[in-house]
Amino acid sequence: ERGPELAAGAAQPPEPSVLPLLVCPLSKRPLRYEAATQELVNEELGIAYPVVDGIPTMLPEAARKIPAPPAKQH
Repeated sequence: ERGPELAAGAAQPPEPSVLPLLVCPLSKRPLRYEAATQELVNEELGIAYPVVDGIPTMLPEAARKIPAPPAKQH
């Protein structure tokens, strides 16, 4: 049971100590945690995995496509 410090629907990030260990199951590349969307992002593939109650859902079918960042001007 959760304590009173976690309200229903409250955002809970993944444990910081495990973030460096998490890699994309498709590319095996490191992921970046995006607190604003509560997702682990693979910018190379343009996908993001949801984090629910602090638990990353690292299944390819759970990933969503994200918009590509704007191209850099040279």
